[in-house]
Amino acid sequence: MENIWNAILNLKEAVKAFNSPIHSCWINGDTGIVHINKTPSDSNNHILILCEENRPAKLAAVTTFELTAAGNVTPIQQIGINEASILFLKKYLPYCFLSLKAQRLNRAVSISHFAQTLDAKIATNTGDSKWIGNAENLTHAHRMRAICDGVLVGSRTVEADNPKLNVRHVYGKNPVRIVLGNPKSDFKSLLDCSDEKILVFGKEKIIVQPPLESIVLPKKCQEAEIEPLAILAKLFKLGIHSVYVEGGAKTTSNFVNSKAIDILQLHIAPMIFGSGKASIVLPNIEAVQEAISFKEYNFLPFGDSMMFTGFLS
Repeated sequence: MENIWNAILNLKEAVKAFNSPIHSCWINGDTGIVHINKTPSDSNNHILILCEENRPAKLAAVTTFELTAAGNVTPIQQIGINEASILFLKKYLPYCFLSLKAQRLNRAVSISHFAQTLDAKIATNTGDSKWIGNAENLTHAHRMRAICDGVLVGSRTVEADNPKLNVRHVYGKNPVRIVLGNPKSDFKSLLDCSDEKILVFGKEKIIVQPPLESIVLPKKCQEAEIEPLAILAKLFKLGIHSVYVEGGAKTTSNFVNSKAIDILQLHIAPMIFGSGKASIVLPNIEAVQEAISFKEYNFLPFGDSMMFTGFLS
């Protein structure tokens, strides 16, 4: 599977660097070689991804996926590939094309992720959350960091969890680490594990030293949070086309409520707390029609749990 993973990482970088409309992509699961808008001379061991709605009448005799309008991928032809590889591709191929959507929106595309119980709790009331997610979910989170340009958390998550936000469990490049901070934020855990750049967004200038870089964004009023869409627009200008939002609950809820989350991932563990800290907290609604809906979604197995992935309208 690692060969396919390498090919996926190569495809993500190739799509981001491609400056013309993309109609089709070919990846070789053995060599990692990528072809865009060009059929390889030998299509053996290749996977084809169609990026246009107008599918050709006759497909090449290879495993083929179609990129949907919502940004999901759908297998439309399986030839000479096992189910495990198909499942792996369904999990990660969609994120290779986030740069295309970012260019249309003129802002970074955001993906949020929580490991939660069946009753949508991410921790007990005392803050204990180990281990709601399983080993497969941990590896998945690191794969998502590697496939996204940036990973974003709030200052409370940095203080409570002392995260590293790198890709130590998988092969790939570390993402740019992004923190919604405040003057009292402690970045020690991030600085101890790497000397790579860290972007710190604040309502006011936060005095930092390299590799920390402070960015001030306007807010609606003195008490308000920074607008998530303004953060995503700034990240796009900095060349960050995709950002993985890992929490905490307050930060992610603010992004969801501001319609600044494009893809929502929920790792659902087979357990019930009955109390505890909720993953997403939004203003009250009175009618079912007011609920957030998903354009497309899927449920995929992750070890003894499952992952819900929803593509928001």
